[in-house]
Amino acid sequence: MEIVQSLKNYLEKNEQEMFALLEKIVNINSYSGNKDGVNEVVDILESTFKDMGFSTRRQPRETTGDNLAATSPAHPDGGGLLMIGHMDTVFPPEMGFNSYKKVNNTIYGPGVYDMQGGLVVGIFAAKALQAIGALDRLPVGFAYNSDEEIGSPHSRDFIVEEAQKRDFCFVMEGSGANGGEIVTGRKGRIVFELTVTGKAGHAGNAPSNKASAIATIAQMVTALEALNNPEAGTSLNVGVIEGGVGPNTIAATATARVETRFTSPEGRDAVWTAIQSIVNAPKVPGTSATLDIEVERPPMVPNEANLQLFESVDRAAKELGLTVKSCFRGGGSDANVISEAGVPVVDGLGTSGDKLHTPDETMRADSMVRQAILTALSAIRAYEKYA
Repeated sequence: MEIVQSLKNYLEKNEQEMFALLEKIVNINSYSGNKDGVNEVVDILESTFKDMGFSTRRQPRETTGDNLAATSPAHPDGGGLLMIGHMDTVFPPEMGFNSYKKVNNTIYGPGVYDMQGGLVVGIFAAKALQAIGALDRLPVGFAYNSDEEIGSPHSRDFIVEEAQKRDFCFVMEGSGANGGEIVTGRKGRIVFELTVTGKAGHAGNAPSNKASAIATIAQMVTALEALNNPEAGTSLNVGVIEGGVGPNTIAATATARVETRFTSPEGRDAVWTAIQSIVNAPKVPGTSATLDIEVERPPMVPNEANLQLFESVDRAAKELGLTVKSCFRGGGSDANVISEAGVPVVDGLGTSGDKLHTPDETMRADSMVRQAILTALSAIRAYEKYA
């Protein structure tokens, strides 16, 4: 129990420093599309890692903020643990939700829970390990990316490359409203655009079999929504529809933005085949349709490697008098691609909170130290299996 007490002593002593770093990065607008804002966060975190003696590497991106990798000094070549987190949030500057506020045990602000709190937890877990001398034998690295909220299109390869250098990974997404949710499985996701082409014409002179793109997309939307199958773990949502130029004109084009989610590769193949069948068979003569995948993430399928890693977290939690549970989430994260790459990974080591992706987003202040202790001790217990 000496290790546990040493970790607690360090983190409780430095709790206000944790809040100070959180406040600093939350007060910077880090919307995925705000490249300059995200890079301000990168600057702060890179400086923090350098002050810890970690080596850092920035990967510049053309349209989003930089990705940031950091490595503990004693083991520059990898092994051990990689902690993963994203520095971007979903809140554009014009939304006006742009400041940090702490009231008793509740912290308000953009990204406090998803997932600036998790970034800070990861850093201070490493600081605590460093303070007790554990980093002399336990390699620890970080991979913080800048575009997870838009599906990680510019960082997927970066995340996988960093993960494959390590023995196991913790993704620092939130741990649920009350904490204790360790994620061992997630749905996969495809976001795609459906484009229908018809033939323009005067509505008043329209033949009975007019080639309306809107008529076709309406039929396809109904058919696509019918693919929802909760029992199979498959969901589909048509979120945006656009088309036509006015009520007196037959629509020559129409588009829809759609997402589908699934729990397994087989589920992915089944729903995508069904989608293609619908799109390839328009029922209105003179119309045609095409599909364009914008973002795709594989499912994080619960597997033996991930469940064994969860056992290490569970062991650490029991030593701390905490309760954790293995859970499956419908939302995706960068854990999905790490799991697909064959590296053991669990998710949900970050702070507790609620109402993510809304202007009412909150984080529980008392979860900061708790999750940092759990993360640090879990790293030690997991490394005992891999060393």
